[in-house]
Amino acid sequence: MKRLGILAVVLLFLSASAPNVTQAQSPAWQHQIYFNSGPQFVTGEFSDAYKTGLAIDGGYYYRASDTFFIGIAGGYHQFVGENGAPDVDIIPVHLAAKYNFSLTGIQPYIGLEGGPSFVDSGESETRYGVSPRLGVRIPLSRGFDLDLNVKYNVVVDDGDNFTYVGLNGGPAYIPDRQRLR
Repeated sequence: MKRLGILAVVLLFLSASAPNVTQAQSPAWQHQIYFNSGPQFVTGEFSDAYKTGLAIDGGYYYRASDTFFIGIAGGYHQFVGENGAPDVDIIPVHLAAKYNFSLTGIQPYIGLEGGPSFVDSGESETRYGVSPRLGVRIPLSRGFDLDLNVKYNVVVDDGDNFTYVGLNGGPAYIPDRQRLR
């Protein structure tokens, strides 16, 4: 939890020191859709009981201000148990927010997702999950970007939290590309 607090302070400092973006520099688009996939590395107490997992995520963002986005994110994360541990399937359905440091060219960003995570490890349970993310979007063509990110996932449990780090990548699309400048 101390590391998460330090990460939050660093991210707050970075967002406060980011240059101002004027309206003239802002693109006209408002919507973003993304799909990510990648390996998920279990950390903490459960790292010996589970192999590297795989995640498939998708989401939608609406640009609420020049550089701040809100949206919804979901996915399917699967982990295979070792040494008698049951397999774990996690389906997060989260509200999401992100801050882009730039809206044109290469776009670094920070984000946070949180909400219910449906966990199945032999028994189906609903837990709370939170996922800070650090990423970059690289333009490929008009309206299409490559979204690369690192996401630290925490599924809160009464005793020990199930935590894992995801290295994700995939396409991002701007549906209103005819309005791009």
